[in-house]
Amino acid sequence: MQCPNCQHWNEAGSRFCEECGFELPTTSVANYQVPVRDASAPPSSAAVVQPVPQQAEAMPDIPAQNLTPIDDPAPVAYTGPHLLLQSTGSIFKLGSAAVLGREDPSLQIDLEGYPDGKFVSHRHAQIVKMDDKYYIEDLGSSNHTWVNDLKLAQGQQEPLKEGDLIKLGKIELSFHEA
Repeated sequence: MQCPNCQHWNEAGSRFCEECGFELPTTSVANYQVPVRDASAPPSSAAVVQPVPQQAEAMPDIPAQNLTPIDDPAPVAYTGPHLLLQSTGSIFKLGSAAVLGREDPSLQIDLEGYPDGKFVSHRHAQIVKMDDKYYIEDLGSSNHTWVNDLKLAQGQQEPLKEGDLIKLGKIELSFHEA
């Protein structure tokens, strides 16, 4: 069915034009007569299909709706311990333990797909909370783990404090306690 407003062809039986949203006229298939031609008659004498005149059905009176917008409260920023990815502003919430890396379903923080994520090892580092303090440990990564200007040795646990800059390969994250 062609839309009288924008001329877009819509699927038969559509109520609204999928292109412009215009309400399409309702025409039932039963309103058309099927042409019948005598098989012995030449093709030029085929009957022309004409719609059967029908009275338009009156739409019931529906009272107008009064829509009142709901004032949704603004989203509250997360204030718990987290890592902030410097290149995108993405926030990664920290629990009691988190393994960071890429392309590993057991990770709590997967950096695959982020800028420079390809320089992060599959299981690069882990952050654990012990005695209300967070520590980061390199898990034998290829491109190393750095806290500020300190390069961590494999298995070395380094305490984290507010604002510390963590580098995993070329990825830079900042640590925040709140």
